[in-house]
Amino acid sequence: MNLRVFKRIIFTFAISVLGVSTSFAAFTFDKQEQVDTAPIVGLYRYQVPTELQGVYNAAGIKNLTSSMEKEPNTLSMNVAHVKGNPAESYVVEVYTDTAALETHRKSEHFQNYINEVGSKLTSRKLYDVQPMLLIEKQDALSVINDGKSVVTLTEFTVDGNEVDTVQKQYQLDIDRAVRDDAGYMAGYVLRERNNKTHWYVIQIYSDESAFNKHMSSPGYRFMMSQIQGSLQGVTTKVLQGDILVNHGGQSFVRP
Repeated sequence: MNLRVFKRIIFTFAISVLGVSTSFAAFTFDKQEQVDTAPIVGLYRYQVPTELQGVYNAAGIKNLTSSMEKEPNTLSMNVAHVKGNPAESYVVEVYTDTAALETHRKSEHFQNYINEVGSKLTSRKLYDVQPMLLIEKQDALSVINDGKSVVTLTEFTVDGNEVDTVQKQYQLDIDRAVRDDAGYMAGYVLRERNNKTHWYVIQIYSDESAFNKHMSSPGYRFMMSQIQGSLQGVTTKVLQGDILVNHGGQSFVRP
């Protein structure tokens, strides 16, 4: 067994001891970055027991806001829970590259998060995803438990022959919404790394009014008229934003 293989085995074992999805993601992202130089996105789902929810929120605030203050290459970090079900929590993180992820993972605030709550989350899911679109308003976003923000998570499978069309239509709609709608804060379109026709769309709104405005807009309705026949198994979860922070200005489009 060569030294490189031995180190990777030790690294994987250390991750399993920590029991933290973000740490596990570092291994997956290392493999991804070998062939893909796009920003790195982490998408996670956590089951948060009732007795841990307060600590989870408080530790998350410290971790995410410290990341925005101290890590310029940690681009966006978001925590939201299913409306009416605070136990089901989703996290979306965006990093410039693997070095940025590693910087975050080694930070004092992230290590404190691990110690306070990360190792206690016994039900976790990591989605191994790559970005298709990452589009935000120019101004930085900082929402902390405002009780108003809405996040939608839509999941579907795209007809393999229509991938370019679906991506283009989402880009047109999100670009317009970010530019013209004050309450539309960001739109992220992701695909599974090993199943490139399975997509996730995360959209962030200031409140329910902004969400309803976008859903009823001519641009959104036109987009759906163009792509709905190309999508299968569409499901949408409406989430309440808990901690939504970014540096603003992302505008990534996968070539």
